[in-house]
Amino acid sequence: MTIRVKRALAAGAAGILASVGGVVTNLVTDSPSWTLGIALALLVTAGTGAQIYLNDSDASPQTPTVTAAAPGAIAIGGSAHGPVVAHGNGSGAAAVPDHGITAAGAGSVAIGGDALGSVHTDSGEAR
Repeated sequence: MTIRVKRALAAGAAGILASVGGVVTNLVTDSPSWTLGIALALLVTAGTGAQIYLNDSDASPQTPTVTAAAPGAIAIGGSAHGPVVAHGNGSGAAAVPDHGITAAGAGSVAIGGDALGSVHTDSGEAR
């Protein structure tokens, strides 16, 4: 079973547990009993477990590599909040693995998130 299917099942379970927990809460307030109190505690615990699973499974197991592999290359793993200017001399691209955030050419720019400012290279402005 893929992580996506597991997350979908956990999200569905969390919704159902919350709904049933609401009904049991209503029953507890109308006619309190130990049985309903214990049932409510178990529902809250199971719902919390589903939410913890959803939160933990969202984190990627491996963070991407950030590589600036050529002269003047700039690699930014997250977002760039200001202007980025790259100057590079040389030719060709460096040989790097095909994963992560990689600026492989001379004067190249690689940004893993949003570029909130302008990005300039020796060849002009990137858009």
